[in-house]
Amino acid sequence: MAAPTFTLMAATCGSSLPTSTSLKKRPRTEMPVASPARCRGESAGPRARAVPVDNIDDKNKPPQDLSAIVVNLDRRPDRMQECTERLRVACPWMKFNRFDASDGRRDAISTSDVALKWHSGKNVVYQKLRSQRKGWNDLDSYVAKEFPLSAGERGCSLSHIRAWKHCLAECNSTNRPLLVLEDDAAPTPEFTTILCRALASLPADAHVLYLGYSQAADWRRQVAPELVESEYVWTTVGYIVWPAGARIMLDRLPIDQPVDNWMATLCAEGHLKSYCTKPKVVLQADAWNMNSDVGHSDEQYWGPDSDIMHSDHLYWGDTEIAKEAEQSKKRKTDGPHFWDMSSDEESGVDESGL
Repeated sequence: MAAPTFTLMAATCGSSLPTSTSLKKRPRTEMPVASPARCRGESAGPRARAVPVDNIDDKNKPPQDLSAIVVNLDRRPDRMQECTERLRVACPWMKFNRFDASDGRRDAISTSDVALKWHSGKNVVYQKLRSQRKGWNDLDSYVAKEFPLSAGERGCSLSHIRAWKHCLAECNSTNRPLLVLEDDAAPTPEFTTILCRALASLPADAHVLYLGYSQAADWRRQVAPELVESEYVWTTVGYIVWPAGARIMLDRLPIDQPVDNWMATLCAEGHLKSYCTKPKVVLQADAWNMNSDVGHSDEQYWGPDSDIMHSDHLYWGDTEIAKEAEQSKKRKTDGPHFWDMSSDEESGVDESGL
């Protein structure tokens, strides 16, 4: 299999309903947002020491020609620096360069690439499946609605579109894939080992391999100990895309949902063949919507009194709305919020029975 190229981005089956006696009410701080894919995962916590490359057996060592592009907003050099430090700790062999991200505030974004609004109906189906799988007693809280896509979401979508185009431009008519990471990506200490094992087991016709995700539906199948085939997962914090997958997505524009929901929908409908490492090997550095460049369209899905940590003050700057968002953030407690990747998902514990 051709070695993947690594790119760092700035800013991704039914189960029976449990009986009422088996349902358990989720704590408020675990309530999902309307589109959990943009949701921040559980924070990476204290820095962990990566497995040294010299201690990895030869067949699991990364190819020496892997390259990386760090796609980063001009106005967020702090995120670039922090991500650079995390990558140097977890995967010091990785080479990368900075690439300017699309800015929803600054850049003209055509509706032929990204729509102006989205409907959460398809996403709600999988929110309910995840709730059933987890045994949560909150099915009545998932209501399909129409939302305007925020400037941050549209900019994020365009950044991913540009990454797919970059994949095609750089592959030189080969099947060389591209690893896309968002700049809050926090690789785990096992990143290199699990990634190499997953790639060794990956079917040749794969379109996408997710390295970080929040699982919705049950896995379609387990391919290998470190690899599963997915139906619908959230977040785009880290995934590998192959040229064939990039072409499929570019042929199906515009993106008419937040980009991770849109990619998940293509997989669920059979257009994309998507897989996930197991366990996930890329976490998110902050709790959901903390220190984020993407103002999420569904932040107030449960109304203005929700526990969601707003990020508008970071995205829009010194405005009255931003000041109110900042005050709201200060009133909240620290820690993960809404659709955080739970501890069992982070640790790679088999959830198939949930």
